[in-house]
Amino acid sequence: MKIQILLFILFLQFCFAPICSAESPTEEAPAGLPVTALLGEKLEYRVSFLWFKKIARGEIRLEAGPETGTYLATLKAATLGVAAFFTRNRVETYTTLMEEGPDGLLRPLLQTSDTRKERAGQETHRQTSYAFDFGARQVNYSKTVNGTLKLSQGLEMDGSAPVYDFLSAFYNLRLGRFGTINSDTVIKLSTFSRKGPNEIEIYGMTQKQQVAMDFAQDLLLCKVLLSPETFKMKGRDVYVGFDQLLRPQIAVVKNVIGLGDVRGELIRATTPGQLH
Repeated sequence: MKIQILLFILFLQFCFAPICSAESPTEEAPAGLPVTALLGEKLEYRVSFLWFKKIARGEIRLEAGPETGTYLATLKAATLGVAAFFTRNRVETYTTLMEEGPDGLLRPLLQTSDTRKERAGQETHRQTSYAFDFGARQVNYSKTVNGTLKLSQGLEMDGSAPVYDFLSAFYNLRLGRFGTINSDTVIKLSTFSRKGPNEIEIYGMTQKQQVAMDFAQDLLLCKVLLSPETFKMKGRDVYVGFDQLLRPQIAVVKNVIGLGDVRGELIRATTPGQLH
C-alpha cells in the first residue's frame, strides 16, 4: 500500500481548478480572488481502488502563516481499518508555507513531506523539505529520519521562470490567477524535485472525451500529466472532474503500480463562510 498514491489522489482532486488557456502564466499582474477568499477552507476526501472502498481519508486546508503575508497549505491523509493495520497506521502530511511574489502569484517558501508510521509503540518518522531561495535561484533540500539529518544539499533553479510546488500551484489555480478553464485549456507550470526542474501539464477535455470516459456530464473534466516516478505510476495520466463551483469532485489516477486505477471523491467541503 502506497499512501503517497492516496495523497496524490487527494492533491489532484483539488489541485487543478481555474487554469489558463495559454502555455504559461502571463507576466502581467494576475487577476482573480484574494488569498483571504480561501483562508479557512477545508476539503475532505475518501479514496478507493479496485474493489476496495474507503481505504483512506484525507483533507486539504489553507490557513494564515506564522508571519504577516504568509499562508500555510496542508494536505494530510491516513489509511483506515485493515489498510491502517497493514501500513502501520501510516499518516502522510504535506505542508507548504507560501507568500505572494513580485508578480502577485503565490510561491513556495518551504515545502515539507512528512511520513509517520507506528506499531506496538514504535514510531518511524521521515521528513524531507525544500527551502526556496528565489534571490539566489536555489532550492535547499534536506532529509531527516527520526530527527537525524541524513542528507542536505543545494539545487539550482532552472533559469528565471517562476517555480511552484504542487500546493502553491493549486491555490493559484483555485484563486483564478491563471484564468479560466475550457476545452482549449493548455497550461505548463515549472515545478521542482530532487532530480531537478520539471513540469506539470494540464489540458481541458471536450464533452465528447468526457462522455467516453464515463464522467458525469455536469462536471468539468481536465487531464493532468505528472512525472511517473513522483507517485509511482506506470504512465503520467490523471483525470479530474470539477463541479460548477470549481471544487474538484472526482479524480482518477491511471495505472498506479500495484494498485491499478485509484479514485478519490470529495465528501465534505467547509468554506470560509461556514466557519463563522
